This record gives sequence, structure tokens and C-alpha cells, in this order.
Amino acid sequence: MNQIDLLQQFDNARFGKFHLALAALTGSCWLLAAYGVTIIGFLLPALRTEWQVSASELGLVASAGMLGMLIGSVLAGTLSDRLGRRNTLSWTLLYLGLVFGLSAAAWNYQALLILRLLTGVGLGAILPVSSTLISEFSPTRNRGALSVVMNACWGLGGTLAALAGYSLVLKFGWRPAMFIGSVSLLISPLVRFLLPESVRFLLSKGRIEQAQKEFARLHLQPAGPALPSLSPNSPAPAGADLKKTGIWSGAYGRITFSLWLMWIALNFLYQGAFIWLPTLLASAETSESHSFLMTLIISLGQLPGTLMIAFLVDRFSRRKLIILSLGLLSIVAFLFGLSQGDAWVLIMGFLLMVFNGMAWGIAYPFSAELYPTRMRGKATGWANGIGRMGGVIAPLAVGWVVQAGGSLGQVFGMLACAPFLTALVLSSIKIETTARSLEEISSHS
Repeated sequence: MNQIDLLQQFDNARFGKFHLALAALTGSCWLLAAYGVTIIGFLLPALRTEWQVSASELGLVASAGMLGMLIGSVLAGTLSDRLGRRNTLSWTLLYLGLVFGLSAAAWNYQALLILRLLTGVGLGAILPVSSTLISEFSPTRNRGALSVVMNACWGLGGTLAALAGYSLVLKFGWRPAMFIGSVSLLISPLVRFLLPESVRFLLSKGRIEQAQKEFARLHLQPAGPALPSLSPNSPAPAGADLKKTGIWSGAYGRITFSLWLMWIALNFLYQGAFIWLPTLLASAETSESHSFLMTLIISLGQLPGTLMIAFLVDRFSRRKLIILSLGLLSIVAFLFGLSQGDAWVLIMGFLLMVFNGMAWGIAYPFSAELYPTRMRGKATGWANGIGRMGGVIAPLAVGWVVQAGGSLGQVFGMLACAPFLTALVLSSIKIETTARSLEEISSHS
């Protein structure tokens, strides 16, 4: 069986047990990552009380995690293109479990700051590698839906963090809630021994015999007439030398710029809003337990948002869906800042998380689809990494606004600008990815 035949069978496979296992394992990675990112927001009030630190210093803790994620995304994306997707993901989970355990034992503010940076490296590494893995293993007909189902686990992880904040932090302090992240030590061997290496990755490295063996392990059955497929290293943009083509070469330059801006905007709003939300709501003359409960209810909106996108992603243009989601996210973020009274805060906050879930749910599969196999890991890693700049800046910016006595409206008015501007820039990308194989998409980039 040659490379093209292999890829055609892969893209035309019937959805089966392997895809369920793939979604479960990559989804558990995303749940863990969401928990690790989100839980810090529920720890800030406890840290402020225990170590008597300022709002700007608390913002620095959150930003340290985002800086670590920037480093981890870039590093893991590059490593996954050299060492493989599965191995990179498995070792990352092992590392992450260890630093979570150490973070729970942090003895002062400075130690936690350093450990949060190191934790962020692991969290940042998980996301691009797992999203690349599921994109390369998914049949063309189900690729968008499988990616979004994996993304739905982000909403579950955020909700779990809110539950931990409400039930654990208030009663037992912040350390048990932090230690929960060490569950990644159990996920690492499952990824290592249950998942095969990406067949597309192996083909891109010329390891055809191993790719055939991995494919045979999957016992995939065809779902219907074969879909067109090319080689895993599909043609570069017109006029480009394949050996010199990178993420900034030819047509990929505009794609890379637009995606980097999109990820910066998504991280800027999410990290600026959700990490600070328990503190912001508590400062609005409500108790800490009440603000945690409201944040928990608001966080539930992420799940219906990602499930909505799972239904739409393989039926409509992914490009139009991401632009629409960003536009709606911007509008609702602005309205949330103007909300008064618990009822309106809950309604607008819930909608904010719905559209946030939609935007994040479509962003990951869309990003991974736009690049060929030879640089998919690197491209998604850099996009995720640079995007964390928004997550680094936002907690600090919000911390400064809060310390200066800024209102909820001022904070969210600032945050709402980023996705709106990004939606305008993304409209310049005309590539459609729905119902097309990864190789076919790359050949038209």
C-alpha cells in the first residue's frame, strides 16, 4: 500500500472505537489543561490573604503561567515535528504532573511564581500537540466535529476548576485544588501505550513501513466513496521552494499573521476576563463564596458553546464560523461590562462563555488544517505560543485597572476590542477547509 492509498483510506474511514479512544484521551488532556489554566483565578483571593500581596502581584502570577505556555507551545510544536506527536504528548503529561505537585507545596509567593511559570510550559505544550494529533487521525467527514468535541473538554475542565474553587478552596485552602493537576501522571502512560504514532507524521518522515503497521493496528473500515487525497507533504504555495518553505513563506505568511492575531485576541479576552472574574465579582460588594458561585454558573456556558460548534463545524464554512464567533464574543463582552444586578451579570456572563466556547472550539481545528504535515506541529505550536502573549498581558493589564479603581465596564470594554479587530483581519483569509482532506487544503494554500 503506497502513501496516497494509505491517506485515502484514512480520510475515508468510518468513525469507530479508535476515534472514540482518541477523543477521550486528547479530551482528557484538554480537560487537564483547562483546569490548570482556570484554577489560578479561584486561588488568587486565597493567595492574597495568605501572603498579603497586591492585585498587580497576583496578576503577575497569572501572567507567569501564560508566559510559560508561550514557551511550552513553541517548544512542543517544534519537538512534535521532530520526535513525533505521541511521544511529545506523553512526556509532557509526565512533566506536568510533577510540577503541579511541587506547586501545591509552594512555600512563598516567589516560589509559586517560578513554579507557575514551569507549570505553564507543560500546559502550553499539551494543546498544540493534542490538536495536531486529533486532526491528523480524524476522517475528513468527522475532523471538525472530533476536534470540537476535544475542545468541549476545555469547558468541562473550566467547570471542574470552578467546582474545585467553590468546594475545596473555600473550605480547605488553595493547595488541594492545585494538587488535582497531578492526575496527568496517570494519563501519560495511557497516551504512550494506547495511542499509535500519527501515520501522517511517519509518512512525512519517510517511515512508510512503520506507518503501515500503525495503520493496520487501527482496523479502520471505509465509510463510503474515496475522497481525494494527496501526499502528506502536499505542495507549497505557488512559486515557493519546498525546502525553504516555512510558516512565513509565500501564502503562509498572511495565514500565520492572521492566526497569531486571532490567538492573541482569544487569550487576551479569556485570561483577562475569567482569571480575574471571581475577584472582580467579589469586589462588587458580594461575598467571596457568592462570587465563586456566580463564576461557576457563568463557566457552564462554555460547554453548550463548544457543542453548538460541534454540530455546525462540518456543515458550514469554518472561516465564516470563526469570524462570526469572534464578532459575537466582542459584542457580548462589551455588554457584560455594562451589566448591573446578579441576574444580568449571570445572563451576559453565560452568553460570554457560550461564544467564547464557540470561538475556541473552531479556532483549533481551523489553525491545524491550514498547514501541511511537515510543519503542522511547528505552525500550531508557534500560533498557540504567540497567542499566550495576550494571556501574559491581560492579567497584568486588568490587575493595573483594578488597582487603579477601574470598574467592570472599563475592564470589559478594554477586553472586547481584541476579538472585534481580529474578526476584521481574519476576513482576509479565503481558504475553505470544510469537507476537504488536510493534503487538499495545503495544496491550495
